[in-house]
Amino acid sequence: MLTIEIVRLRRVGFGAMVLAPLVLVSFDARSDIWYVEPNASARVFYDDNVRLSTVDPQSSFGAIVRGEILAGRRTEVTDIGLGLKVDTRQYSDVAELDRTNGAFALRSRYQLNRHSLGFDANFDYDSTLTSEEATTGIVQVNKRRSLIRVRPSWRYELTERTTLDAGLSYEDVSYEDVDLIPLSNYTFARATLSAGYQITERLQFIAQAAYDDYQASQVDTQSTSVGVDAGLKYLLSETSSIRAAAGVRQANAQTPTEAGVVETDNAGPIFELEWIKDFTVGGIELLAERSLVPSGRGTLLDTTGITLAFDYPITERWTFGLDASGYRNRNPGGEISGNDRDFVNVVPRIERRLTEALRLDLSYRYRWQKREISEDDAVSNAVFLSVTYKWPREPLRRWSLLR
Repeated sequence: MLTIEIVRLRRVGFGAMVLAPLVLVSFDARSDIWYVEPNASARVFYDDNVRLSTVDPQSSFGAIVRGEILAGRRTEVTDIGLGLKVDTRQYSDVAELDRTNGAFALRSRYQLNRHSLGFDANFDYDSTLTSEEATTGIVQVNKRRSLIRVRPSWRYELTERTTLDAGLSYEDVSYEDVDLIPLSNYTFARATLSAGYQITERLQFIAQAAYDDYQASQVDTQSTSVGVDAGLKYLLSETSSIRAAAGVRQANAQTPTEAGVVETDNAGPIFELEWIKDFTVGGIELLAERSLVPSGRGTLLDTTGITLAFDYPITERWTFGLDASGYRNRNPGGEISGNDRDFVNVVPRIERRLTEALRLDLSYRYRWQKREISEDDAVSNAVFLSVTYKWPREPLRRWSLLR
């Protein structure tokens, strides 16, 4: 999925090559800036279990080419950003897994006195080989997935210490040619209302209420849930913060059977723990959370997840990085089925900065998956060698008052 961050932009095709010669243009550095930033990468890899299968694992060499363009306009009170990404992946020994993915994203912010309005939208056209890692784990076949998501938001500063946030999110997910695969199209909508109160200069109280609606029309299932949580956010230092919140959720599911529609209710905990630490270059982001997430299995999944992103400069030109994620998916009601599984993904890497814009990195990826109803687990080991071009620029954050 393509991600554009308005405050901090993080993280080929023909379009990237066309726009690569363009330079960052600023009409008034104090209040108005336009930008176009092309990024591109090429990598070769070897994977000893490309399908993450428990039976007859297939190995293959391969190559990935990726291009990305970020463009937008930034002022003291507005931010509008557009992003386009295309990547193609080819396998030497498993041609049926070859694929080309694309993504388009729009993010916008507008500040008006005490009000802040936002609107985000994105469209992803990708493969189940990667889209299902965090939910169903059905990554053994190459089927196309389309995702459309829109997210309007609003923030209001009640006082110097108190803020109120409201947001809506709607996503529509569809799969192609999955008649023989247990995946179904679904829609998922969420409404949230949250508040924050600055207790001290470093400490903030936060609370949120959310309502979710999940529908999978192909299998006639529907789920709704309501959740509330509260917690604290603490500024450890100028470069480090921690956020912790916990609460409860109540879910209702309607499932069709031969005897009619069966309605079930269940409750459970939700929580979120986040730690962020910025270095002069790089940083650490650690997130652990438990919540109900939508899936292509016709139901919400009670998911406990942990993600880590770590970048640390060893020297001026060498950087060590570690990306890791783990998920435990369970049925919300506690019943055991094919939805119950554990997944781990760990990617250490070493990066060499060749020029201001060009980087070379070597990485290793370990993947592991185990389903509750199976005694066998699946393991994949892969090695990647990548060359990456990132458009050199000074940070755009200081040109905007948006947060």
